[in-house]
Amino acid sequence: MFSKILVGVDGSECARRAFDAAVGMAKESNAKLLVLCVVQPPMVIGQRKETAARFVSILEREAKLILADYAAEAGKKGIKAETLLAKGYPAKIILYTARAEKADLIAVGSRGLGGMKGMLLGSVSSAVVQNSKVPVLVAK
Repeated sequence: MFSKILVGVDGSECARRAFDAAVGMAKESNAKLLVLCVVQPPMVIGQRKETAARFVSILEREAKLILADYAAEAGKKGIKAETLLAKGYPAKIILYTARAEKADLIAVGSRGLGGMKGMLLGSVSSAVVQNSKVPVLVAK
């Protein structure tokens, strides 16, 4: 059914559920699984470049740990996952990566780590759904 599945992760519970669904679908379809974590550099007025660079470095280290955990989890389920780390606005990076990698399914969580809790869809998942050329699985 699918040959390449891209799942966006951020360490949230919804992202974990999207990952679990993507692993199941990859196993069922014998598809390649790409696990993407996007570091969004903070926008803080008045900070020095060095401070921002140190903060991004910390976020990247955390993202690498998250990706390693997901890769290990996929391996336990018999799936070899390719991990990807990128910087930028998550929705744009997810969509760009899906196009560049020729993914035929994108999986994301309905709510990530940021934003207000009462919304049905987070801004990232909403933007991905609205702008994707391929099917999007949104996990709650």
